[in-house]
Amino acid sequence: MEEIQHRLHEISELIESKKLDDVHSEAEVIQKIGNVIGQLALKADSGVPKSAIKEINKAGRELAGKFDAIDKAGDSGDAAGTQKVYDEMAKLAATLEKYVPKEYACPMKCEGDKTYSQPGNCPKCGMALVEIKPHIDHHPKHGGVFFMAPDQKHHLEGAISDKGEFHIHFYDEYTKPILAEKFTAEGKVRAKGLDKELPLKMTLEPRKSFLKGNVDKSIKFPLSIKIFIDFKDGEKPQVFDFDFDGPSKPPAGHDDETNGKHEGKGHGHADEP
Repeated sequence: MEEIQHRLHEISELIESKKLDDVHSEAEVIQKIGNVIGQLALKADSGVPKSAIKEINKAGRELAGKFDAIDKAGDSGDAAGTQKVYDEMAKLAATLEKYVPKEYACPMKCEGDKTYSQPGNCPKCGMALVEIKPHIDHHPKHGGVFFMAPDQKHHLEGAISDKGEFHIHFYDEYTKPILAEKFTAEGKVRAKGLDKELPLKMTLEPRKSFLKGNVDKSIKFPLSIKIFIDFKDGEKPQVFDFDFDGPSKPPAGHDDETNGKHEGKGHGHADEP
């Protein structure tokens, strides 16, 4: 649900800034999650009561079904129409939110990482337990294109330098950096003036922090990179499309208010390679 709420927040800001053309990619992620959220709720460890599965599945499907309407409204520049569909999506998300299992812990960490499924008081210090709300930072860490993978388990960021060196950085579900050694990838480059897609070999960086590939220096921006990533989870490789209008611009510092601004744009989706 954190991802749905984050994407809705992004859509709200896009509507406010009148960047309606960009609503598509945010709504597409919500569509993918909405289509599978009922299945996720069925898992034994989901913590969702069986009596709620039907309503969750219905709300998720309806939420996913709003994609075409908000995409059409955004593409046509209809601000009022986009806002209307957004409000409907937010209401459906609220329905899903009430079934998200909550966890509570002592704010003083008296019991370390121990959590409780119900509110109450810490048995050691007596303070009221507080709800744990994972913080997910979706700002690009390297000035690139950052998004959540469709498997709902990984985040990744693609960034490219002015010399054509392309990096893929990986993060877990809470956007904490993870090593790239478990994953493999291959890519293709598209750009204006090219008669065909050119292969892009991706290799593991020596410190295992990221995967890298070198785009031929003769290829000019804007360019697109299609990456096929094998997460080694037994599933088919996932396909991600990165569109870059120019080289990525790494932020001066993580706390800088310009953190995350970049020259590129992109989206990801799972598909057959």
